[in-house]
Amino acid sequence: SVSAGLSLKGNRWNRETDTIGLAVVANGLSPDHKAYLKNGGYGFIVGDGQLNYQLELICEAYYSFKVFRGLDLTGDYQFIEHPAYNADRGPVSILSVRLHYEI
Repeated sequence: SVSAGLSLKGNRWNRETDTIGLAVVANGLSPDHKAYLKNGGYGFIVGDGQLNYQLELICEAYYSFKVFRGLDLTGDYQFIEHPAYNADRGPVSILSVRLHYEI
């Protein structure tokens, strides 16, 4: 697995409590794990009896902003190419929203 990411505080656009972020990840399998899945093996979340192996590639972007003191709202987007290491699957797009509240 190889990953890289960047997050920037909102000072540059006069939103000091905001954060924007971007991350990329490339995940792979060992030769033994690939062979196990290709031959019909199942893992915790990977394996369907056939594996057309490719690296799993993920890109994620988010924006987090303070709604008011104690409440943050984050919008998030993930793009996954070859989910579960399988070229026959995907791509998949995932949108999410997170609320974080502290007293």
